[in-house]
Amino acid sequence: MFDPECVQRCDFCKTGRVTTRNQLIAFRQWSNKGYVSCQAEVPVGICNRCGLAHWNRHAEAIIEDAFQREYKKFACS
Repeated sequence: MFDPECVQRCDFCKTGRVTTRNQLIAFRQWSNKGYVSCQAEVPVGICNRCGLAHWNRHAEAIIEDAFQREYKKFACS
């Protein structure tokens, strides 16, 4: 959905244009060792009309990598 060569229409409102920008997000994820705090910069698509924000599989992979990296630090302490 984030192809820069192609104008993307919003899947929700059907009229807005989706633009993509990298956004730093902070999150906590539960693990068998307790909550793990993470930060990651992910590409987020945002509709200029309705404001719907979403990400794709690439962004999901970045989030998973951030969790795994922090989990390894957490598990070693």
